[in-house]
Amino acid sequence: MYKNTIKELENILRNRDVVKINKVQRLVRAAVMVILKDGSSGYSILFIKRTENEGDVFSGHMAFPGGKMRIADKGTLDTAIRETAEETGIDINRSGTVIGELDDFYPNNPKANHYVVTPYLSLLEEEVELTLDSSEVADAVWIPIHHLNDPRNQEVRILERTGRASDDFVFYYSDYMIWGMTGRILHHFLLLFGKVF
Repeated sequence: MYKNTIKELENILRNRDVVKINKVQRLVRAAVMVILKDGSSGYSILFIKRTENEGDVFSGHMAFPGGKMRIADKGTLDTAIRETAEETGIDINRSGTVIGELDDFYPNNPKANHYVVTPYLSLLEEEVELTLDSSEVADAVWIPIHHLNDPRNQEVRILERTGRASDDFVFYYSDYMIWGMTGRILHHFLLLFGKVF
């Protein structure tokens, strides 16, 4: 099942063009890692809850592990791998497989709309105990994909920012609410891969 899943995900990514955002001036490049794990209730995705911090425009939000690109990073994939290890203790190079790259996104938040975020999809191949960096991460949760894929656990809100309306995809799990850019990335993931799971 595991190898077949990887092949299906790779095939879907191979047969489409990745949408890149390159035409914005003063870009701040960032990257996140969408991590899948197989378990007794099927596949799950790892989400973190960011620590509440006045200086963080994503303070307290649910997110995928990730962050801003540094000069020493060779590219956004390096950024996603490094940030994931720093925030959660998961070393994807040692404990998982990077499957591929998803479309670029930018936040609708006016304070962060100069960011361009590249999500990467990976699969954890062994059990790893999470080691959270409490300065950045308040909590982490593995959420089953079948739960996220259920329309009863979803909502589409209309969000108005800087004079224009856009869809805000919201997902609910227990006391957690996923929305904003993370909700849009998750919505994109489910459109591409939902039927695989």
